[in-house]
Amino acid sequence: FKLDHNLISYADLVHEKVLFLNLLEWFNFPVVPMKEEILNFVNILIKHPPAAQKMIGIGAVEFFSQLRPNVEPNLQAIIDGIVDGLFFLPSGLPSSSLSVCYQTRSQPSELFTGYFCQGRSHLPQLEIPPKRTVVKCLKFSTFPWLTLTSTDRHVLSSNESSLRSNNQSLIWSTCELLQDVIMQDFPAEIFLQRPKIVQSLLSLLNLAFGGDGRHRLALQAVSCLQQLCIFLRSRLNFHRDPSFSSTEQGTASQNSSISYCQEARGRPRSRNLSPGSSSPRPSVIGRTVQRPRGDGQDWDAASSSGNSTQANANSRISLHSPPDVGHIDLPDAENEDTLELQMKQLSLPQFCVSILENAIPLLRTGSRRVTMEVLELLVEDMFLIGDAISENVWEDDSLFALELKDKLLLVLGLLGETILYHKTNISAEQPEVMLVHHRMAFISISLLTVRLLQILLPVEKASKVLQKSLLNALFLLSLDVSFSLEYPSIHESIAAYLEQMSTENYNIYKQVSEAAYSIECTCSFMVEVHKKGDKNLSELVELADEALCSLPYHQHLPLLQECIHICSNIWKSAEANSLLQAESQKVLLRLLSHPLLNIKAEAYRCCLEVVKDCLGIHNITKPVSSICHGVHFLLHPKVLYEICTFGLQEDKNEVLCLVAMFIS
Repeated sequence: FKLDHNLISYADLVHEKVLFLNLLEWFNFPVVPMKEEILNFVNILIKHPPAAQKMIGIGAVEFFSQLRPNVEPNLQAIIDGIVDGLFFLPSGLPSSSLSVCYQTRSQPSELFTGYFCQGRSHLPQLEIPPKRTVVKCLKFSTFPWLTLTSTDRHVLSSNESSLRSNNQSLIWSTCELLQDVIMQDFPAEIFLQRPKIVQSLLSLLNLAFGGDGRHRLALQAVSCLQQLCIFLRSRLNFHRDPSFSSTEQGTASQNSSISYCQEARGRPRSRNLSPGSSSPRPSVIGRTVQRPRGDGQDWDAASSSGNSTQANANSRISLHSPPDVGHIDLPDAENEDTLELQMKQLSLPQFCVSILENAIPLLRTGSRRVTMEVLELLVEDMFLIGDAISENVWEDDSLFALELKDKLLLVLGLLGETILYHKTNISAEQPEVMLVHHRMAFISISLLTVRLLQILLPVEKASKVLQKSLLNALFLLSLDVSFSLEYPSIHESIAAYLEQMSTENYNIYKQVSEAAYSIECTCSFMVEVHKKGDKNLSELVELADEALCSLPYHQHLPLLQECIHICSNIWKSAEANSLLQAESQKVLLRLLSHPLLNIKAEAYRCCLEVVKDCLGIHNITKPVSSICHGVHFLLHPKVLYEICTFGLQEDKNEVLCLVAMFIS
């Protein structure tokens, strides 16, 4: 009301830290009214850098990340806009004013004297900025921030240095340590929030093309990244449904915003760090074993104790054996520039796309083992992509979405080039083992590519992706008969994408598909017509009709002879099915009017042979009525009209002679 009537301005409000604390506290009441109004108000406030800085300082990013799963979908979109806005701050912001963890109740020393503090009157009146575009391309962006102890930071730093070493043995052992210990011990999101280890692992992938056994280091890096993807998916599942694993029936795990808000409302504020009450690791879910793990399955047993708000404040305390409990290492985030770290962290979509960018080139190394392990990594990465990136990425015009879209286009282009590489390297000159490798790689990468398209690109939006290499790859796949037979549903998707991406290529595909099907019908017809015993004339006519489409390609002339004999046999009987006669007549007329001269001439020649066979002198002893029945199919007005009107007008001597002989 005061803002609407210019009694106060945003220039005054953006400096009131207690206001931001109270706005977050609003959602900790047992019954929360006006949720949408409060969130929209916060969204307007954070457009001003001082306000955004203060919100980050009191832990708003984590608070809203935990609140998001517990509000309605329309409010989740507003929260996404708020969290996104908090990460678009101008450079040069001082970090000294930022507090480390968010306390849900303001302390007396933090209170200001009111909206109009001394020295504020000279500030310019700020107008409400226009509403910022909401990022629509993300399903999930960043995990709640976890603060590390100095010991933990030292562990990560030591492993970072080892991965950058020139000593291959050290890199190998470090990768093993990461898989067997570090990734089991640290929550998986730590490696995104402090991404140097991930960046080092990605750089190791380039060694796959090197000699002297360096490709083994690339495989180790692939294994580490694959394991990290698996653990991240577990952590993501936990953050989506915090209550799925808890030691108390019907209670929420400590990481959920439900329990976070409940604790802020009703639990004592004591933070006793005794062995029985403290959770040595930050808020990771699941197992009650002594050592916490990074796979999202630890420490729910500890979360049921009354101190889980400490964990939800993202503090991280090192795990010690019982004799060392008195020396627990508390979080010392004051030695870290939290804002700078948060600005440098990798979001889940960035991590997923980085893996695609760096791993796809390894699919062309020529090594079967490298190809298989990289494909396994990409499959795990694809699961995360489906959880992190929305199909709206192609329509989102935010800066983040534009950058993401460019990278995805690059990735799709790389996949197309890789598919074409394996397709063009299949030749008779190569050893059989390499032929098998290229074919298997071609199929596997094609399946991966189509699945990625299905996740990210709705068919109706496929025209927005015009990567030439991808288009050529999809075109080749659409024409691959063995692939279509083995994976019919995938082949249908390929055809649907091709139709949207290139009308020309799609039309070629349709023509080839029709010709291939027609050839199949030709083979089936020739097999059925030579079988002994009674024949299904209706089925034979249907096959003959389909078979004529491919006749110009293979020009198997015995097909014509059998078709005309079938027509003659159908019209012999006076009780013949009229519908069947009409269908067989269509086949005959198509042959007599065929655009190819040799096919038309052969059709007239076959008809002439039937007439000679029925009316020849060798039939003089047979009843006249039975003799004539064989030429009934030629005496229908439509057939006679075709012969007299168009056959006699044919300017080719070969056809004209046959027509003349036929009529005579």
